[in-house]
Amino acid sequence: MVATVAKRARKQIEDVVQYALGHKTRVQILIVLNDGIYTGAELATIIDEPLSNVSNHLRRMLDDGSIEIAKEDRKGNMVQYWYKAVEIPVYSTEEAEAMTPLQRQMTVGAIVQGGVAEVFAALHIGTLANPRSLLFWHWYNVDAQGREDMDAASHRYLDEMREIEAESTNRRAKSGEAGTTMLVNLSVFERARRVRAHS
Repeated sequence: MVATVAKRARKQIEDVVQYALGHKTRVQILIVLNDGIYTGAELATIIDEPLSNVSNHLRRMLDDGSIEIAKEDRKGNMVQYWYKAVEIPVYSTEEAEAMTPLQRQMTVGAIVQGGVAEVFAALHIGTLANPRSLLFWHWYNVDAQGREDMDAASHRYLDEMREIEAESTNRRAKSGEAGTTMLVNLSVFERARRVRAHS
């Protein structure tokens, strides 16, 4: 994460994330790298794009810190790189508070980038418009206690999602049923724009 912070510090994180999400090829690269580690040639095959095109995107994304090198294999003058998504550990509130503002911004940027790439890809292929997909956004005006209550409710919700996954894994181990990967994207934050009181 430190190397990523150093790279991204050259630019505003929102510019880096906007660039990464601003082209269909880069979105496809991001969602494939969310699944695993791949070479440029493997990525080109998976997303069905010319290697030269993919390599150009990879170079800029790597320079920006949007992706990382997982490993490299040097053979003579040739170097083969494997790429991966930026790893984001789960931080406790105390660990997040101990970070510098820049470290927190970089972490949030990587989370937004990965999650929004998945949403864009699902929108593109139509799975986001599935009748069983649940999409919702709204803002709520709360006091200090309401903010604390929202934080607690969000943590309970995430704990419940983890429990559901564990129970599902146990059932699938017995039944042999294939799993379905579901994306859960939860954002609870103070809105950037202040709401003006209506006259």
